[in-house]
This record gives sequence, C-alpha cells and structure tokens, in this order.
Amino acid sequence: MSRSSTRILLALVAFLTACAGRDDSTSGDTLADGVVREPIPRGIDPRMVEWRSDGVLIASQDSLVKTPGYVVDSIFPPEEALRRFQAEVVGPAPTQLADGAASTDALLRRYWSLLARADTLAMTPLVVGKAEFAYLYYPESAEASNGVPPNVAWLLLGHNSGRGLTRALRAASTRDTTVRAAVCTGLTQSVGQSEMYGPCGVVVPSAGGLDTIWVAKTLIRRNGVHKLMGFHNEL
Repeated sequence: MSRSSTRILLALVAFLTACAGRDDSTSGDTLADGVVREPIPRGIDPRMVEWRSDGVLIASQDSLVKTPGYVVDSIFPPEEALRRFQAEVVGPAPTQLADGAASTDALLRRYWSLLARADTLAMTPLVVGKAEFAYLYYPESAEASNGVPPNVAWLLLGHNSGRGLTRALRAASTRDTTVRAAVCTGLTQSVGQSEMYGPCGVVVPSAGGLDTIWVAKTLIRRNGVHKLMGFHNEL
C-alpha cells in the first residue's frame, strides 16, 4: 500500500517535471536583486503559498492571517477537506511509516547509490507516500494548523520534489559514488509523533578532498523509521 502510494508521488514528480517547460503555471518574476521566483504551479491558490528569499516556493505559514475569511479548500471546512483527501488513498490507513531505513546514515547512503544509478523506481520505498502524508504527517503538521489544505500541501510537495530530484540526479551523475559519511544540520522539530530534520547530505571524495552534497531538504523520523520527506533539496 505504501509502495503504491509512493508510486503516485513519483508519477506526480514526473508529471510536474515534464510540465516545467510549459506555460501552464503562473509566471515567476525577477526581483531587483536578481532573485528569480519560482512560478506557482497550476491548481495552487496563490493565497496559500509564498516565496523564500531565494525564490523557492513554499506553503504559506500564515495563509489564514493574510487572507481573512478565506474558506479552506474554497468550499470545504478543514475536517471535510482532510476526509476527502484521505478518501483518495487506496487501501487501509497506515499506522506507521513503511520501508524507509533504520537510520539517517543508511537512508542517505541508499538514496545516493540510487541517484548515481538514476534508478528512480527503486527510490519509492525511501520517500513518504500519499497515504503516509495523509494519515501520519499532515494532520499534525504546521500546514494543517495554518489552514493550508491537504491537497495544496501535497501538490506543492510534489512540485518541489520534481525540481529537487532533477538537481540531485544531475549532481550524482558527476560525483564519486563512494559515501564517506552522512551529515545533517539544523534543528530537529517535533511534529506530533514525528520528528523532522535537515537539510542532510552525503560526504563524497572530490579532487580537492571531500565534498558534501546536500541531497535532502527534510527527513522524517517516526517510530524508528527514517524516510525522505519528498525529494526537494538545496542543490
């Protein structure tokens, strides 16, 4: 069931990546300091997203404050929006993360190995799937607390994943496949029963010694299982 759900994510990643060159999203713009803002994907309400200082599109953390009176999902209250989103999941509701890895080190080493081989299908067990997102992550998340509908949060995750996977594959194609270590920076944040942390990367040999390739923006740990929270990164 989890594998099926994550295949949906990978299909969404492929679709959004393929659409990157098409004019089916709100155009981005270039600011005075040269920062290029990512375009808003088609189907995402502009009121529910915002840009970081580097132009990357993220879910707005104060969407309800910025849009007084905005009705979540335009029609449905939060509870109904979540119920409908969960109803799209095939199979029983998950009670814990499936597959993944037993440690951050094992997860990142496996991910880097698959990136080096461009084996995107085999990455399926390493990333949070739609069922896990719908039942384990989203209900306890900041997105839910701030009024970002689950379908918007999921679509935005897929959008950032598509761009991130493309960059990670490109980086892995030109680097050493030997991983000397896996590293993470930043603080660990508790989200309900889950812990979110990152960014994380792999340390690999280079001509000048060692390089750290930051292949993952956010990882999730829950009940001893570690997974990628999408393929987005800071490469």
